[in-house]
Amino acid sequence: ESGLRPASQDADAPQHRRCKPCGTTGLVTCGDRVHKGVDLDLEGNLAYCSHVGDCDTCGGTGRVDCERCERPDAAERLGQMRARRDAARARHAELEAEVERSLPGGESEHFRLIWDLESMKVGRRRLDRHELLHLFAERMEAVHARYREVLEVEESAIPDRSAMAVWWLPTDHDDAARRWCGGSATMGVKRMGPKPFFSVCGNRSHFADDTDLHRYLVHNAAHLILSNHTPQQWMGQFKGAAWYDEGLASWLETDLGGGAQTWCFQEQDARGMWGGGKWRVALRKLVASEAAPSVAQVLQRDVNALEMVEQAVAFSLIDHLIHRDAAALPELGRRLKKKEPVRDALKEVYDLSPLTLERAWQAWVLETYPKR
Repeated sequence: ESGLRPASQDADAPQHRRCKPCGTTGLVTCGDRVHKGVDLDLEGNLAYCSHVGDCDTCGGTGRVDCERCERPDAAERLGQMRARRDAARARHAELEAEVERSLPGGESEHFRLIWDLESMKVGRRRLDRHELLHLFAERMEAVHARYREVLEVEESAIPDRSAMAVWWLPTDHDDAARRWCGGSATMGVKRMGPKPFFSVCGNRSHFADDTDLHRYLVHNAAHLILSNHTPQQWMGQFKGAAWYDEGLASWLETDLGGGAQTWCFQEQDARGMWGGGKWRVALRKLVASEAAPSVAQVLQRDVNALEMVEQAVAFSLIDHLIHRDAAALPELGRRLKKKEPVRDALKEVYDLSPLTLERAWQAWVLETYPKR
Protein backbone atom coordinates (compact mmCIF):
# COMPACT_ATOMS: atom_id res chain seq x y z
CA GLU A 1 0.00 0.00 0.00
CA SER A 2 1.74 3.15 -1.16
CA GLY A 3 -0.55 5.66 0.53
CA LEU A 4 -0.85 7.74 -2.62
CA ARG A 5 -4.12 9.66 -2.70
CA PRO A 6 -5.96 10.23 -5.99
CA ALA A 7 -7.00 13.79 -6.60
CA SER A 8 -10.52 12.65 -7.55
CA GLN A 9 -11.57 12.20 -3.92
CA ASP A 10 -14.14 14.85 -2.97
CA ALA A 11 -16.43 14.84 0.05
CA ASP A 12 -19.01 16.91 -1.87
CA ALA A 13 -19.27 14.50 -4.82
CA PRO A 14 -22.44 12.62 -3.70
CA GLN A 15 -24.39 15.91 -3.71
CA HIS A 16 -24.02 16.29 -7.48
CA ARG A 17 -25.01 14.37 -10.56
CA ARG A 18 -22.45 11.63 -11.08
CA CYS A 19 -19.83 12.33 -13.71
CA LYS A 20 -17.50 9.51 -14.70
CA PRO A 21 -14.77 11.54 -16.49
CA CYS A 22 -13.98 13.68 -13.42
CA GLY A 23 -15.30 11.50 -10.60
CA THR A 24 -17.88 14.23 -9.95
CA THR A 25 -15.21 16.66 -8.77
CA GLY A 26 -15.78 19.15 -11.57
CA LEU A 27 -12.08 18.97 -12.43
CA VAL A 28 -10.11 16.76 -14.83
CA THR A 29 -6.40 16.37 -15.49
CA CYS A 30 -4.84 18.92 -17.81
CA GLY A 31 -4.13 17.63 -21.29
CA ASP A 32 -1.46 20.16 -22.19
CA ARG A 33 1.65 18.58 -23.71
CA VAL A 34 3.87 20.30 -21.14
CA HIS A 35 2.80 17.51 -18.75
CA LYS A 36 3.82 14.67 -21.07
CA GLY A 37 5.19 11.77 -19.04
CA VAL A 38 3.91 13.18 -15.72
CA ASP A 39 1.30 11.20 -13.77
CA LEU A 40 -1.14 13.98 -12.87
CA ASP A 41 -3.35 11.53 -10.98
CA LEU A 42 -0.85 11.83 -8.12
CA GLU A 43 -1.73 15.48 -7.58
CA GLY A 44 -4.04 16.38 -4.73
CA ASN A 45 -1.97 16.43 -1.53
CA LEU A 46 0.45 19.16 -2.64
CA ALA A 47 -0.34 22.82 -3.22
CA TYR A 48 2.73 22.96 -5.45
CA CYS A 49 4.57 20.11 -7.21
CA SER A 50 7.66 20.87 -9.29
CA HIS A 51 6.97 17.88 -11.55
CA VAL A 52 3.72 19.42 -12.83
CA GLY A 53 5.63 22.39 -14.17
CA ASP A 54 4.47 25.84 -15.22
CA CYS A 55 1.49 25.57 -17.53
CA ASP A 56 -0.64 28.39 -18.95
CA THR A 57 -3.60 26.04 -19.39
CA CYS A 58 -3.95 24.78 -15.80
CA GLY A 59 -1.84 27.33 -13.94
CA GLY A 60 0.49 24.57 -12.74
CA THR A 61 -2.21 22.74 -10.79
CA GLY A 62 -2.59 19.84 -13.24
CA ARG A 63 -6.36 20.39 -13.22
CA VAL A 64 -8.89 22.15 -15.50
CA ASP A 65 -12.68 22.46 -15.52
CA CYS A 66 -14.65 19.39 -16.55
CA GLU A 67 -16.81 20.39 -19.52
CA ARG A 68 -19.27 17.54 -18.93
CA CYS A 69 -19.91 18.16 -15.26
CA GLU A 70 -22.45 20.37 -13.49
CA ARG A 71 -20.29 21.70 -10.67
CA PRO A 72 -20.77 25.47 -10.43
CA ASP A 73 -18.23 25.56 -7.59
CA ALA A 74 -15.46 24.00 -9.69
CA ALA A 75 -14.18 27.29 -11.11
CA GLU A 76 -13.94 28.83 -7.64
CA ARG A 77 -12.09 25.80 -6.26
CA LEU A 78 -9.74 25.83 -9.23
CA GLY A 79 -9.02 29.50 -8.59
CA GLN A 80 -8.18 28.73 -4.97
CA MET A 81 -5.88 25.91 -6.05
CA ARG A 82 -4.05 28.24 -8.43
CA ALA A 83 -3.65 30.90 -5.74
CA ARG A 84 -2.22 28.38 -3.26
CA ARG A 85 0.02 26.97 -5.99
CA ASP A 86 1.38 30.40 -6.91
CA ALA A 87 2.18 31.26 -3.28
CA ALA A 88 3.86 27.90 -2.70
CA ARG A 89 5.77 28.16 -5.98
CA ALA A 90 7.13 31.55 -4.92
CA ARG A 91 8.36 30.12 -1.61
CA HIS A 92 10.02 27.21 -3.40
CA ALA A 93 11.62 29.64 -5.84
CA GLU A 94 13.29 31.40 -2.90
CA LEU A 95 15.15 28.17 -2.08
CA GLU A 96 16.08 27.68 -5.73
CA ALA A 97 17.40 31.24 -5.96
CA GLU A 98 19.76 30.61 -3.06
CA VAL A 99 21.35 27.57 -4.73
CA GLU A 100 20.95 28.97 -8.26
CA ARG A 101 19.37 25.83 -9.69
CA SER A 102 16.03 24.07 -9.85
CA LEU A 103 15.07 21.83 -6.96
CA PRO A 104 12.63 18.88 -7.23
CA GLY A 105 9.97 19.09 -4.57
CA GLY A 106 6.81 20.83 -3.51
CA GLU A 107 4.70 22.10 -0.66
CA SER A 108 1.92 20.44 1.32
CA GLU A 109 -0.27 22.05 3.96
CA HIS A 110 2.36 21.92 6.71
CA PHE A 111 5.64 21.03 4.96
CA ARG A 112 8.01 22.45 2.35
CA LEU A 113 9.76 19.53 0.67
CA ILE A 114 12.86 19.05 -1.45
CA TRP A 115 12.88 15.47 -2.70
CA ASP A 116 15.97 14.49 -4.67
CA LEU A 117 15.93 10.66 -4.35
CA GLU A 118 15.52 9.23 -7.84
CA SER A 119 13.72 6.03 -6.86
CA MET A 120 13.11 3.63 -3.99
CA LYS A 121 11.30 0.36 -3.52
CA VAL A 122 8.21 0.73 -1.34
CA GLY A 123 6.58 -2.59 -0.59
CA ARG A 124 6.66 -4.52 -3.84
CA ARG A 125 6.81 -1.46 -6.10
CA ARG A 126 9.68 0.78 -7.09
CA LEU A 127 8.48 4.37 -6.97
CA ASP A 128 10.05 7.17 -8.94
CA ARG A 129 10.98 10.61 -7.63
CA HIS A 130 7.55 12.09 -8.31
CA GLU A 131 5.71 9.25 -6.60
CA LEU A 132 8.04 9.37 -3.61
CA LEU A 133 7.49 13.10 -3.21
CA HIS A 134 3.74 12.65 -2.90
CA LEU A 135 4.06 9.58 -0.68
CA PHE A 136 6.38 11.25 1.80
CA ALA A 137 4.34 14.45 1.75
CA GLU A 138 1.41 12.35 2.91
CA ARG A 139 3.54 10.59 5.50
CA MET A 140 4.87 13.85 6.95
CA GLU A 141 1.37 15.31 7.06
CA ALA A 142 0.40 12.21 9.06
CA VAL A 143 3.04 13.16 11.66
CA HIS A 144 1.59 16.66 11.97
CA ALA A 145 -1.95 15.32 12.21
CA ARG A 146 -1.04 12.68 14.80
CA TYR A 147 0.86 15.22 16.91
CA ARG A 148 -2.16 17.50 17.00
CA GLU A 149 -4.61 14.65 17.55
CA VAL A 150 -2.83 13.00 20.47
CA LEU A 151 -1.80 16.21 22.26
CA GLU A 152 -5.05 18.03 21.39
CA VAL A 153 -3.17 20.96 19.86
CA GLU A 154 -4.84 23.75 17.90
CA GLU A 155 -3.70 24.41 14.32
CA SER A 156 -2.62 27.95 15.21
CA ALA A 157 -0.21 26.68 17.89
CA ILE A 158 2.21 25.48 15.16
CA PRO A 159 2.57 28.60 13.02
CA ASP A 160 5.26 27.74 10.43
CA ARG A 161 5.68 25.06 7.79
CA SER A 162 8.58 22.71 8.41
CA ALA A 163 11.07 22.34 5.56
CA MET A 164 12.56 18.89 4.87
CA ALA A 165 15.18 18.12 2.22
CA VAL A 166 16.13 14.55 1.24
CA TRP A 167 19.12 14.40 -1.07
CA TRP A 168 20.69 11.75 -3.30
CA LEU A 169 24.24 13.16 -3.14
CA PRO A 170 26.14 13.73 0.14
CA THR A 171 27.58 16.95 -1.31
CA ASP A 172 24.10 18.39 -1.84
CA HIS A 173 23.15 17.50 1.73
CA ASP A 174 26.34 19.07 3.06
CA ASP A 175 25.67 22.28 1.14
CA ALA A 176 22.03 22.45 2.28
CA ALA A 177 22.91 21.70 5.90
CA ARG A 178 25.49 24.48 5.99
CA ARG A 179 23.30 26.91 4.07
CA TRP A 180 19.98 26.44 5.88
CA CYS A 181 20.82 24.70 9.16
CA GLY A 182 24.09 26.35 10.12
CA GLY A 183 26.18 23.18 10.31
CA SER A 184 26.90 19.83 8.77
CA ALA A 185 27.06 16.13 9.68
CA THR A 186 27.03 12.80 7.91
CA MET A 187 23.44 12.16 8.97
CA GLY A 188 20.60 14.64 9.35
CA VAL A 189 21.02 18.26 10.42
CA LYS A 190 18.21 20.40 11.85
CA ARG A 191 17.45 24.08 12.35
CA MET A 192 14.92 24.28 15.15
CA GLY A 193 12.35 26.85 16.30
CA PRO A 194 10.78 29.33 13.87
CA LYS A 195 10.89 28.23 10.21
CA PRO A 196 12.46 24.84 11.02
CA PHE A 197 14.57 23.09 8.38
CA PHE A 198 15.92 19.53 8.14
CA SER A 199 18.38 18.08 5.63
CA VAL A 200 19.62 14.51 5.14
CA CYS A 201 21.26 12.34 2.50
CA GLY A 202 18.74 9.57 1.90
CA ASN A 203 20.58 7.17 -0.41
CA ARG A 204 21.29 3.47 0.23
CA SER A 205 24.60 4.16 1.95
CA HIS A 206 22.62 5.68 4.84
CA PHE A 207 19.27 3.87 4.78
CA ALA A 208 18.75 0.20 4.00
CA ASP A 209 15.20 0.58 2.75
CA ASP A 210 12.01 2.60 2.79
CA THR A 211 11.15 1.50 6.33
CA ASP A 212 14.43 2.89 7.68
CA LEU A 213 14.02 6.21 5.90
CA HIS A 214 10.35 6.50 6.86
CA ARG A 215 11.07 6.07 10.57
CA TYR A 216 13.97 8.49 10.46
CA LEU A 217 11.94 11.20 8.75
CA VAL A 218 8.98 10.72 11.12
CA HIS A 219 11.32 11.13 14.09
CA ASN A 220 12.87 14.31 12.74
CA ALA A 221 9.57 15.77 11.56
CA ALA A 222 8.38 15.37 15.15
CA HIS A 223 11.39 17.38 16.36
CA LEU A 224 10.64 20.16 13.87
CA ILE A 225 6.97 20.33 14.83
CA LEU A 226 7.73 20.35 18.56
CA SER A 227 10.32 23.10 18.15
CA ASN A 228 7.82 25.15 16.12
CA HIS A 229 5.01 24.60 18.63
CA THR A 230 4.63 27.91 20.48
CA PRO A 231 6.69 29.10 22.17
CA GLN A 232 8.92 28.45 19.14
CA GLN A 233 12.04 27.09 20.75
CA TRP A 234 14.26 24.03 20.57
CA MET A 235 13.93 22.52 24.02
CA GLY A 236 16.44 19.72 23.42
CA GLN A 237 19.32 22.08 24.16
CA PHE A 238 18.14 22.66 27.72
CA LYS A 239 19.20 20.43 30.58
CA GLY A 240 16.08 18.82 32.00
CA ALA A 241 14.19 18.98 28.69
CA ALA A 242 16.10 16.65 26.34
CA TRP A 243 14.13 13.63 27.60
CA TYR A 244 10.85 15.28 26.49
CA ASP A 245 12.23 16.27 23.08
CA GLU A 246 13.69 12.85 22.27
CA GLY A 247 10.96 10.89 24.04
CA LEU A 248 8.11 12.46 22.07
CA ALA A 249 9.97 12.09 18.74
CA SER A 250 10.60 8.41 19.49
CA TRP A 251 6.96 7.98 20.54
CA LEU A 252 5.69 9.30 17.20
CA GLU A 253 8.32 7.27 15.34
CA THR A 254 7.05 4.13 17.08
CA ASP A 255 3.41 5.05 16.61
CA LEU A 256 3.65 5.81 12.89
CA GLY A 257 6.74 3.83 11.87
CA GLY A 258 6.11 0.59 13.74
CA GLY A 259 9.30 0.82 15.80
CA ALA A 260 12.09 3.13 16.94
CA GLN A 261 15.68 3.20 15.77
CA THR A 262 16.70 6.86 15.54
CA TRP A 263 19.46 8.26 17.73
CA CYS A 264 19.89 11.95 17.06
CA PHE A 265 22.88 12.73 19.21
CA GLN A 266 24.70 9.47 19.88
CA GLU A 267 25.19 8.17 16.35
CA GLN A 268 28.66 6.87 17.13
CA ASP A 269 27.20 4.53 19.77
CA ALA A 270 24.30 3.21 17.70
CA ARG A 271 24.77 -0.46 16.88
CA GLY A 272 21.48 -1.43 15.33
CA MET A 273 18.05 -1.09 16.87
CA TRP A 274 18.02 -1.19 20.66
CA GLY A 275 15.78 -4.01 21.81
CA GLY A 276 15.26 -5.01 18.20
CA GLY A 277 13.10 -1.90 17.80
CA LYS A 278 10.49 -3.38 20.17
CA TRP A 279 11.05 -0.89 22.93
CA ARG A 280 8.01 -1.74 25.04
CA VAL A 281 9.04 -5.40 25.29
CA ALA A 282 12.66 -4.51 26.03
CA LEU A 283 11.69 -1.88 28.59
CA ARG A 284 9.41 -4.27 30.45
CA LYS A 285 12.32 -6.70 30.80
CA LEU A 286 14.56 -3.86 31.95
CA VAL A 287 12.10 -2.69 34.61
CA ALA A 288 11.34 -6.24 35.75
CA SER A 289 15.05 -6.93 36.27
CA GLU A 290 15.46 -3.59 38.10
CA ALA A 291 18.12 -2.61 35.56
CA ALA A 292 16.48 0.54 34.16
CA PRO A 293 18.29 3.85 34.71
CA SER A 294 16.60 6.04 37.29
CA VAL A 295 13.99 8.48 36.12
CA ALA A 296 15.75 11.29 37.97
CA GLN A 297 18.88 10.55 35.95
CA VAL A 298 17.02 10.53 32.63
CA LEU A 299 15.18 13.76 33.43
CA GLN A 300 18.42 15.63 34.08
CA ARG A 301 20.41 14.49 31.06
CA ASP A 302 21.35 17.09 28.49
CA VAL A 303 21.00 16.36 24.82
CA ASN A 304 24.60 15.26 24.29
CA ALA A 305 24.66 12.87 27.24
CA LEU A 306 21.38 11.01 26.67
CA GLU A 307 22.34 7.38 26.09
CA MET A 308 20.36 4.87 24.02
CA VAL A 309 18.71 3.09 26.92
CA GLU A 310 17.93 6.46 28.52
CA GLN A 311 16.26 7.64 25.31
CA ALA A 312 14.15 4.48 25.38
CA VAL A 313 13.15 5.30 28.96
CA ALA A 314 12.34 8.87 27.85
CA PHE A 315 10.07 7.42 25.16
CA SER A 316 8.33 5.31 27.78
CA LEU A 317 7.90 8.24 30.18
CA ILE A 318 6.18 10.17 27.37
CA ASP A 319 4.11 7.05 26.68
CA HIS A 320 3.06 6.97 30.33
CA LEU A 321 2.24 10.68 30.51
CA ILE A 322 0.16 10.42 27.34
CA HIS A 323 -1.71 7.56 29.03
CA ARG A 324 -2.28 9.69 32.15
CA ASP A 325 -3.33 12.91 30.40
CA ALA A 326 -2.17 13.56 26.85
CA ALA A 327 -3.76 17.02 26.71
CA ALA A 328 -1.55 18.17 29.62
CA LEU A 329 1.69 17.25 27.83
CA PRO A 330 1.95 20.49 25.77
CA GLU A 331 1.75 22.54 28.98
CA LEU A 332 4.62 20.51 30.41
CA GLY A 333 6.57 21.14 27.20
CA ARG A 334 5.81 24.87 27.37
CA ARG A 335 7.20 25.09 30.88
CA LEU A 336 10.33 23.15 29.95
CA LYS A 337 10.89 25.43 26.95
CA LYS A 338 10.81 28.33 29.41
CA LYS A 339 13.59 26.58 31.37
CA GLU A 340 11.38 25.83 34.35
CA PRO A 341 13.02 23.09 36.45
CA VAL A 342 11.61 19.73 35.44
CA ARG A 343 10.78 18.89 39.07
CA ASP A 344 8.62 22.01 39.37
CA ALA A 345 7.01 21.54 35.95
CA LEU A 346 6.04 17.92 36.68
CA LYS A 347 4.53 18.95 40.02
CA GLU A 348 2.48 21.79 38.53
CA VAL A 349 1.20 19.89 35.49
CA TYR A 350 0.88 16.26 36.62
CA ASP A 351 1.19 16.57 40.42
CA LEU A 352 4.19 14.21 40.27
CA SER A 353 7.72 14.34 41.61
CA PRO A 354 10.52 12.45 39.83
CA LEU A 355 10.26 9.74 42.49
CA THR A 356 6.46 9.34 42.31
CA LEU A 357 6.68 9.42 38.50
CA GLU A 358 9.26 6.64 38.59
CA ARG A 359 7.12 4.44 40.84
CA ALA A 360 3.96 5.02 38.79
CA TRP A 361 5.81 4.51 35.51
CA GLN A 362 7.44 1.26 36.61
CA ALA A 363 4.14 -0.19 37.83
CA TRP A 364 2.42 0.86 34.58
CA VAL A 365 5.15 -0.67 32.41
CA LEU A 366 4.94 -4.00 34.25
CA GLU A 367 1.15 -3.98 33.99
CA THR A 368 0.67 -2.88 30.38
CA TYR A 369 3.81 -3.61 28.32
CA PRO A 370 3.94 -7.02 26.57
CA LYS A 371 6.39 -9.69 27.69
CA ARG A 372 7.29 -10.64 24.13
